Amino acid sequence: MWVYVVTSFTRYNKVGRAAQKEFERNMLKDGFHHLHPNLYVRYCSTGGNALVHKERVKKMIPDCICDISIILSADSQEQNVYHYLKRKRKKNIRYEKPMMIEFF
Repeated sequence: MWVYVVTSFTRYNKVGRAAQKEFERNMLKDGFHHLHPNLYVRYCSTGGNALVHKERVKKMIPDCICDISIILSADSQEQNVYHYLKRKRKKNIRYEKPMMIEFF
């Protein structure tokens, strides 16, 4: 199973920025990968393990103003999603359609 955590912290004050840095530090300690400034992902071998990490993330949520979504998806739902990390970006890329992520 895959565990996705999507975050949105308030960046307009010192408390929000500090809470975001602390949350990011804790997520990386828990074994999540930082795919995007607001997106963390972790692979879990079993559904029970995914639920354990979901509960850990719930305990890490700070008291400041933030929006955090936790998405659990099975491997069968991930079969058509491809992740390419550390690839070189081509110049002048034109997309025909807007790119969207579908989980189901």
